[in-house]
Amino acid sequence: MRAHAIPAFLIAYSESDFTNPHEAVLPTAPRDCRGEFTHMGARYWGYESRRHRATRVLARDAALEFDHHAHHWMRIGLKRRARVDRIAISTRWFTGNQARAVSVTLTDELTGRSKQVLERVRLRPDAEHAFRFRPFPATECRVDIHSEGGIARIRLFGETAPEQPPRRRNLLEGARITHVSNAHYGKPEQAVAGDRRPMHMVGWESARTGCGERALFHLKRPAVIDEVVVDTYLHRLNAPLTAHVFAVNAKARDIGRLMKQAPRWSLLFDGRKQVIPADLRDYMLNQRYLRERGVKDRERFRIRLHLPKGCPWQAILPFAPLSPDTYHRFRRVHDVGPVTHVLYMHFDNGGIHGLKMFGRT
Repeated sequence: MRAHAIPAFLIAYSESDFTNPHEAVLPTAPRDCRGEFTHMGARYWGYESRRHRATRVLARDAALEFDHHAHHWMRIGLKRRARVDRIAISTRWFTGNQARAVSVTLTDELTGRSKQVLERVRLRPDAEHAFRFRPFPATECRVDIHSEGGIARIRLFGETAPEQPPRRRNLLEGARITHVSNAHYGKPEQAVAGDRRPMHMVGWESARTGCGERALFHLKRPAVIDEVVVDTYLHRLNAPLTAHVFAVNAKARDIGRLMKQAPRWSLLFDGRKQVIPADLRDYMLNQRYLRERGVKDRERFRIRLHLPKGCPWQAILPFAPLSPDTYHRFRRVHDVGPVTHVLYMHFDNGGIHGLKMFGRT
């Protein structure tokens, strides 16, 4: 087998406020954007972080502090497992704002092994770089950027490995969807079908007035779920904060009754008084928390999911923080056995580009 460029996608990154970092892993050559401007200034292709990652201001001491180890990072997923032996990094068009150095670590999902293949190698402005190393089987690549700056393109080269992670079907495909709390800017079925071909956010997005969104998926056949994927691709400023997945194994005729026992949002005041609003959206929008009695601090409280006593809904993913513009894979989920209906929830509002659940039927 001949070495070739491995198709890749951007899983997550520390920050890239100036640019769309997904461009950095596209197969196309970096585009010349000279003369183009956005509200952030001159437009560049690829990844570019903000400045001053390594230096912070100590106002009380009238000084600044420098950290040699400060860095930004990108996590890149390989669409096919490969024995990687070369990485090409372009700083094309970054003439004075390129990343100065990078470290590269490869990880293999099948074996669980990781290896740093490059350690703090220097990059030149407006240049093409190629680094070779011993072949290493990988499904993911992490690039640490020391300490800031721009990268136009990253390509990984190698031979496709004979053993690949299994390709699995999204169990939510074809599922009937009901009990959708809010579909102001998109529908849950758009998230189920969501892929990363468009260079803009799509999927299911609620209005800002939402306060705890949910959708119920009626699976086509009972399944045991062992992985949940929530993709907030390009939802850079409007991703939800947390995701939650519950499920039951029940007859369709019982779902109406079971939804009355579904997890609900509760508020905890002063660390002791619990309030479970019948309608959290109405409660929050009308600031009913300011009228709670027997509470010292009405303006600050904790919000948690509450499962009623004897709740039939079993937690597959009870609590999972979400990040903007990130492909989240949750593989440490609870095995609750075969289920027929899946209740997906996120807090408090916002958008998800993709929603997938994997397992066996």
